[in-house]
Amino acid sequence: MKFIVPFFFACISMQFASAQFSYINPKPGTDLHHPQVTITLKNGALIDRTSISDHQLAEVKGSLSGKHTWTVQLSDDDKTIIIKPDVPFEYNETVTVTVHPKLRKLNGEMVEGTAFQFSIRAKTTEEQEERIREFKRQNFIEEYGFDPSQKNPEKVVYPLDSMPSFTININNNPAPGRIFYTNHEDQTGPSPGTNSFTTIIDNDGTIFWAKDTGQDGRDFKLNENGYLSYFIRARGIWMILDSNYYIIDSVQCKNGYELSTNDHDVMMYADGHFLLMAYDIVETDMTPYGGLPNAMVQHFVVQELDAERNVVFEWRSDDHFEFTDANQYTPLTNINVDYIHGNSVERDFDGNILISSRNFDELSKLNRETGEVMWRMGGENNQFTFVNDNNEKHFASQHDLRRIPNGNITIFNNGNKMTPQVSSAKEYALDEVNKIATLVWYYEHPDVNGFKVYGPATGNAQRLPNGNTIIDWGLVPFGFPNHTEVDANKNIVWEMTFDTIGQKSYRIHKYQWDPCSRISAHTMKATPKPAKTTLAWGPATGVKKYKLQYRPLGAGNWITAPAVTKNKVQLTGLMPSTSYEWQVQTLCAFSPAKTSAMSAIDTFTTPPQKLSDAALLTEELVTLYPVPASDILHIAFNQPLAARFSIMNMLGMMMYSGNLDGKENQVIPVSVDQWPSGIYLLKIDEGYQSDKLFRFVKE
Repeated sequence: MKFIVPFFFACISMQFASAQFSYINPKPGTDLHHPQVTITLKNGALIDRTSISDHQLAEVKGSLSGKHTWTVQLSDDDKTIIIKPDVPFEYNETVTVTVHPKLRKLNGEMVEGTAFQFSIRAKTTEEQEERIREFKRQNFIEEYGFDPSQKNPEKVVYPLDSMPSFTININNNPAPGRIFYTNHEDQTGPSPGTNSFTTIIDNDGTIFWAKDTGQDGRDFKLNENGYLSYFIRARGIWMILDSNYYIIDSVQCKNGYELSTNDHDVMMYADGHFLLMAYDIVETDMTPYGGLPNAMVQHFVVQELDAERNVVFEWRSDDHFEFTDANQYTPLTNINVDYIHGNSVERDFDGNILISSRNFDELSKLNRETGEVMWRMGGENNQFTFVNDNNEKHFASQHDLRRIPNGNITIFNNGNKMTPQVSSAKEYALDEVNKIATLVWYYEHPDVNGFKVYGPATGNAQRLPNGNTIIDWGLVPFGFPNHTEVDANKNIVWEMTFDTIGQKSYRIHKYQWDPCSRISAHTMKATPKPAKTTLAWGPATGVKKYKLQYRPLGAGNWITAPAVTKNKVQLTGLMPSTSYEWQVQTLCAFSPAKTSAMSAIDTFTTPPQKLSDAALLTEELVTLYPVPASDILHIAFNQPLAARFSIMNMLGMMMYSGNLDGKENQVIPVSVDQWPSGIYLLKIDEGYQSDKLFRFVKE
């Protein structure tokens, strides 16, 4: 719904903005917002959808751009109101939003109004844009070990046999499932960064699927919504794939952060929501912190999008944290300042949000209903008492904070600047009320040739359903294990090492994934021709055979074609000028049966039947009986036709006409009163001239 509202400044003090709403974004009084920002409001209660239609709900005015028209909608949680200005704001302006007391809770109570302001950032100059690109390049080099600007992966497509080889060192009854990862080659390798492969392997190393993704493919995984995903760096976008590996969608941050979408993490949930991250780099005066007046500072942004891609939650690190929260090894005096470096985001079991901040050495929990920080664990602002920990510093430069089914959390502890310098997977039980973190399990790899297994960047730890833990050790030197699976007793049950120098992966994931995939709808294609129609579709994962069904549009029963091994079927004998619908099912096993759901239903229309086509009507294709006819004439065809027909006597007088309408049989009354004895001619006419006539005798 769209409204044009004259602006009247509401005499409501800004200090009451948050009193009426539990969450407002942009946060009142903040700056650095993009012109494309939308406005998000939460009262904490369920909202009556009819109340958002009031045209006096809100007034939005920019100090430079003036009043704005807007649209409004209620998100799928029935709590979150999204106001979308029809045109972006101007750079360097202050926006005033007045919300009138028009909203109504589902229980009938009215929501009081409020007013607040926020500011739009200055437009970045070309020089600043170049510095932002350089900051991103340096970040990439630090994490991946190669310069992305030196190669153009889009110009090279590597065949599957160019995949870097690996060795399965140990395969001793690991957890069932398949392993998902993407390799990346750092500067020490022969062709840094150019032939990364998104890959799925079995425990024995058999390649189940792989695709060359150049410099891309980071964090290849299976999401909770059942779709696969990986990142495309140059576009700042997460690609979404179905289980047949077809790209069916994509997602990135909104509110002006599209190209700032970060590749550390994305979470896609069954309810259609997404959790995303962005790195926002802004020129900042850091002289109050002993730094430079024109430093480029990188902020951490968390967004949640609903199923319609509305921003229903946004959180910026600079609105809640201080630059000085950074650990002692993160300088604030450099030209590029990455003070927080968020590297994972996840929905907690209670609906709130967990984040990991590498340069804080901190794990944090964000309240999704208010945007406030619920607790901080580790680092300079630690609120927890640690019990039974194996190191007095607990963890440092960590990655991959996850809540696991038993209620505990896991992390991959890179261990930078710790003593001893060793990486580990760690599991803590949390008492979030009393702020107590108890270490219940951890794993450090045995020394390799006298050296600790230490990956200073990247890596993750995933708890598997059987209690095992699979670990990516991150940027370890050549010759060290890249991936290890251990059981609860710390026995290594599976381990893999890349055979060539420079190969790493950002994360590794393992899933019990043996899909019998539904046919991807956009690959279905029909090619109708007069004599035959070809139906084809993209191949499915796990298939042994395909079952195709078709029927005239609107018919009751499906016609099932014989199962085929190829992803193509040719149908003959279809009625011309007829619309059909069709669907396909994947058959993956027969005893016991294992099948996919039916594909989406697609349609096609057959062309008209021409008498000059290969399937010409001949005397053999049309049967007239009884001959001679007395009271009734039967006309039988060996295939259904959609055409007109007529019967004439030998003088050319029309005796009868009608439509076949796809019927294979016609019954014509030829009573003696209307049809004198003699010879008659049957003509099939679909608008084409033909001298082929069919004769019969009337008694």
